[in-house]
Amino acid sequence: MRGGGAKFYKASLYIYEMQRVSPRGEWTLIANSYSMPLAKKVCAYLKAKNVTCVLESVVDKKFPDGSSFVKVGPSVMGNKVIVIHNHLVGQPEQTNYDLFLIADALKRANDEGVTLCPTYFVSRGDKRDEGRVPIAAKMYADLLQKAAGSKLERVTTVHLHAGQVQGFFDVPVDNIGTLPLFSWYIKNKLFKEIFSSGQQAKALAVLAPDKGSTVIAREAANHLGVPLSLRTKIRRDFEEEEGTVHTDSLEFSPSLRGRHVLIFDDLVDTGSTLIQASDDLVELHGAKSVWFFPSHLVMSKDKEGIPAEERMKNAKSKPKVVTTDTIQRSEEYLDQNSSWLHCVLSVAPLLGESIYRQINAMSIADLHKKPEEFESIIADCFRNNAASYLRENGAE
Repeated sequence: MRGGGAKFYKASLYIYEMQRVSPRGEWTLIANSYSMPLAKKVCAYLKAKNVTCVLESVVDKKFPDGSSFVKVGPSVMGNKVIVIHNHLVGQPEQTNYDLFLIADALKRANDEGVTLCPTYFVSRGDKRDEGRVPIAAKMYADLLQKAAGSKLERVTTVHLHAGQVQGFFDVPVDNIGTLPLFSWYIKNKLFKEIFSSGQQAKALAVLAPDKGSTVIAREAANHLGVPLSLRTKIRRDFEEEEGTVHTDSLEFSPSLRGRHVLIFDDLVDTGSTLIQASDDLVELHGAKSVWFFPSHLVMSKDKEGIPAEERMKNAKSKPKVVTTDTIQRSEEYLDQNSSWLHCVLSVAPLLGESIYRQINAMSIADLHKKPEEFESIIADCFRNNAASYLRENGAE
């Protein structure tokens, strides 16, 4: 093919690509580059449940000056759109800004409706606990709704730091808990022999490290059928102590001696609270081991510049972590931190089931009120696709 013929062929391909559309009337899942691994799992879950959906990509790139550009790949006119948005490691502002751009693009390119699914909603600034400070979570909710406009129908996220954040939105918000996911793993993988023999009440205990985690700790203890222990955490003034976390050393029940202690929380940041609690439990109170189950593995440096990963590796009590993929980590990261990062479970079944119920006008709240039902769904999911939804670093 020569001259004008070649040019005509290339132009035809370009026009075809520009006119490519998702089949009208289908559900379209879209994700940017760092969210695509999770989006593929969610899409696979939905297709396994006979949901007609397609997965499309968002073109994202950086200009030389560092500013961002995004473009929704195909036309999504006439389709309900669900945005799967993972958290970019160590870059919360960039993660949020990318979602704002995607939401704004869809506001101008879609006539049906949009559901946004940010897996880790940065919501720790949920109240004014001192003067002259913003309510960051409320501002984020306002900006997200402004970006998406009237096309925004729903927000689905995983384990909010505070449930009150749902009230910052004017659209329905699904706050998906991770307890069914962790419970399945504890019963069927981590401590399978203990549960099979019915010895969980004697061998395990759930600890609430602070008042904020008491609710989920009590729920976990009741669901697993193990005793609950409480601990108090004191945070000094941020300006004076640069946000350092100080934890009281309290007496626990003697029954913790020889037990595997389970701690559930929304996130682990610098790891200081976890490590101090773990060291106290093992050295002072005779705990057999300490297992931490954070929904979000943030892992930041402390005020001395020491990475949380390094602190975890050097912890005397050798605590172990089981977490989720709300914050995507590379295979290299998982291998390098295998001494303390025991397992990563995918939240794809949680997001997929919530989206499935939304599509079919089924109650999502009822599902969360029945963790055993959610757990059975997860069990089927992992049984059929364990390699994709679960990544273990090996036994202890």
